[in-house]
Amino acid sequence: MDFNDIYYFYLTAEHGGYTAAERVSGITKSLLSRRVAQLEERLGIQLIHRNSRQFSLTDAGVQLYEGAINMVAEGQSAYESVALLQSVPSGVVRVSCPVLLAQHHFTFFLPEFMKSFPQVSVHLDVTDREVQILEERVDIVLRTRGDLAQEAGIVSKKLATSKMILVASPDFIKEYGMPTHPSQLTKMPTLTEMAGKQDGTLYQWELLGPDGAVCSVPHHPRLVCLNRWLQLKSAVQGVGVGLIPEIVASDDLAKGNLLHVLPSWTTNVSIVQAVYSYRKSMTPAVRVFLDSLLHYFAQDVNVNREIQTKQLTSI
Repeated sequence: MDFNDIYYFYLTAEHGGYTAAERVSGITKSLLSRRVAQLEERLGIQLIHRNSRQFSLTDAGVQLYEGAINMVAEGQSAYESVALLQSVPSGVVRVSCPVLLAQHHFTFFLPEFMKSFPQVSVHLDVTDREVQILEERVDIVLRTRGDLAQEAGIVSKKLATSKMILVASPDFIKEYGMPTHPSQLTKMPTLTEMAGKQDGTLYQWELLGPDGAVCSVPHHPRLVCLNRWLQLKSAVQGVGVGLIPEIVASDDLAKGNLLHVLPSWTTNVSIVQAVYSYRKSMTPAVRVFLDSLLHYFAQDVNVNREIQTKQLTSI
């Protein structure tokens, strides 16, 4: 397969026709048209409607275009990574990050990054609101979602996975005992967020267990608070059982400040991801920030796996 043909098709689809693609890329309209026609012939399917003056893609064309977006973005990313070796990263990187990730990870990541790249400045917006990367001209947005973001004009890079786990302090477990089934949590004080399901005065956790088992756990929170960090510290102090993101609780689990309660029961996995515009050319500073993020989270995941292995072997 000649990947140039896919690139020519991508240019045509991205800019809404051969004339606009020629104007932006400098590749002649006749060459673009000929190569796209050749691609259609090899695939045996029409990619572009040609029966009207209005440019539009067929269903197959839309599918190929969506795949080509990622291909072009990855190619540009590889090119920029090599080009980075020839230049010193400098300038401003504009980043948006949820509060919890900033509190737990950026307090470690950012100082080390900025010491390593003294000519790079970071403008960090710590917020839990939905930041619009294209409209607000942010270089990189960190998000935590159930799946990778699929939005026009952006690329998502997976940094890590996150799930919610049940934790409590050793003193709390000594007083209340270690539960063996989620139903026993109903008799224990808990920590939760205000967005939980309510039934009168009862809140509910939806937990996933062995072999796909699902358990709805009504519970009585002593602390109802949106701030996961405060929930974590309250759990460490023995206030109650908390359902806390694993990447947030890992340090206190490693230090013995918390115990993993009902380790076979958890929640759906979320993806921590870095989102950026593929239309905007990456500066060396943005590229090295993204690469450093990927490296940091890869190391953090490995460390957590080592911690969990040690805990399991010590039980």
